[in-house]
Amino acid sequence: MENIFRQSCLLQLKTSCWTGSKALEPTALERLGDSDWLRGKKHLVDPEHLGPIKTVTQKARKFLSKNALPFPLASLTLVPKDSIHFVEENLQEFEREYWESVSAFTSQYEQAREDAKTILGHLFRDTDYPVNIRDKFRFEWRYVILDIPNEASVLPPEIYEREKEKFQYLMEETRETALLALREEFAEIIGHMVDRLSNGEDGKPKILRSSMIDNLTEFFATFEERNLFNDDELREMIENAKEIVNDIRSPYALKYNDALRQRVAEDMARLKAVVDDSIEELPRRRIRMEDHNIPLSDNFSPRNIRGEVQVAA
Repeated sequence: MENIFRQSCLLQLKTSCWTGSKALEPTALERLGDSDWLRGKKHLVDPEHLGPIKTVTQKARKFLSKNALPFPLASLTLVPKDSIHFVEENLQEFEREYWESVSAFTSQYEQAREDAKTILGHLFRDTDYPVNIRDKFRFEWRYVILDIPNEASVLPPEIYEREKEKFQYLMEETRETALLALREEFAEIIGHMVDRLSNGEDGKPKILRSSMIDNLTEFFATFEERNLFNDDELREMIENAKEIVNDIRSPYALKYNDALRQRVAEDMARLKAVVDDSIEELPRRRIRMEDHNIPLSDNFSPRNIRGEVQVAA
């Protein structure tokens, strides 16, 4: 199998956020019961203070899921070569937004701690609160290459062949993971459309929102770049979907045209069944990390992609 890293690279996004809570002793729970600040744990600050930080992290990971592909090894994402610049620019923007949110939190950290002192009473402990609170946050990423030693390395032939076999196995696992991810994402979008185009329990049409069409067109737009393994079967199903929704630019066309709504609903339901069948037909395997210790090499730098890109490492 062709080395997929000629068409893509791996990205590892690492984020962390202070939990702002601490587990309570069982005896304390029995005595105090539950409240907004005590549910098996005590909140050290109002959770809303940390909400914006967590939201940025969620947005960044959702962005990657829509513009990259999952990878069999934990914490790694496969980014198509043609998407690297776009992904890099957006991650830099998420990073800026993340640290702005952290700065907003740290500026009110002392006051939030004083508020907690009043609410928690005898459960308040100074030692629960980090002195250097900013150290509890992280938003960074790096680009990674997976590889095996070349044939001229110091490895004995039998070890080299073993490592080569592991790498080839991982490439096949990567292919299966990517094919499955794209088909499942497409099936989810189609399934949502089928659901929204059906009538509710009261027999009346459900409310249609622009996001229903937007999600589909967004998938169309990113598919070719993410279709690293040339899934022609999925490409054909996508072309069928394009024909079904051709000329539908907003849900209003479906809202006020019952015949069109019915036709699209029926066609999408048939397409959904085809997509579901195609998912069931895909081979499945799961890599066992303890049996496949594949080496990581960090010899891929953003400077290989674009002049002065700076990436947190």
